Amino acid sequence: MKKRRFSGILGSLTEDLVNIIFPNVCAVCGKVLVKGENVLCLDCLLSLPRTNLHKVQPNMIHERVFSVGCPVERASSLYYYHRDNKYAKLIHDTKYRDRPSVGQHLASLHARELLAEGFFEGIDAIVPVPLHFVKRLRRGYNQAEEIGKAIASVTRLPVVNALRASYHRSQTRKDAHARLVNTTGIYSVRRSDDIKGRHILLVDDVITTGATLLNCIKAIKKSSPSTKVSIYSLAITRLL
Repeated sequence: MKKRRFSGILGSLTEDLVNIIFPNVCAVCGKVLVKGENVLCLDCLLSLPRTNLHKVQPNMIHERVFSVGCPVERASSLYYYHRDNKYAKLIHDTKYRDRPSVGQHLASLHARELLAEGFFEGIDAIVPVPLHFVKRLRRGYNQAEEIGKAIASVTRLPVVNALRASYHRSQTRKDAHARLVNTTGIYSVRRSDDIKGRHILLVDDVITTGATLLNCIKAIKKSSPSTKVSIYSLAITRLL
């Protein structure tokens, strides 16, 4: 018992020393985090431009991915994204700066709230929007899958990599029409048995025009018409 207590004290002192030398800072404002804070300081967390879209069904996500024959059951995003806003750093860290833990932390926090409000009721599996294997190799991970894993850790739902992507150019700086053309036909289902007759949660990092998600849904419905689809993303842009 004494040995265990001593190890705990030593571990705590070591952690404190590391934090002094290499302090954890807020991913948004850069302020040093205090005990109890993680990724974001309390001020930035409270000021996060949350959408609360889960309270309104259908919502702007449904409108953005609307297509005859491809209905969406329910949809939600944590916060509104704008590339010139300070909170854009959260997506950039998650996606480009080798810090998937940022998106994981935010998704797990949000998932706890959504779980309490019944958002995941009836959903059978989490399906991340895929990356082409070359892009994944360069990045080292798929940010959508990391977000999906964080949700899975809260909901205990399985993560199923049911989709594959062929190579396509980056969506960055493309307009709505170009994004739709760029993603048309690039997604396909690996094995329809993995999703057949199930209700899946399609997960991505950020929704802009909705072209990526719409083409994923079309691929899912083409392979398995009986599959129900709901959507979750960490962030969503406001369209003008």
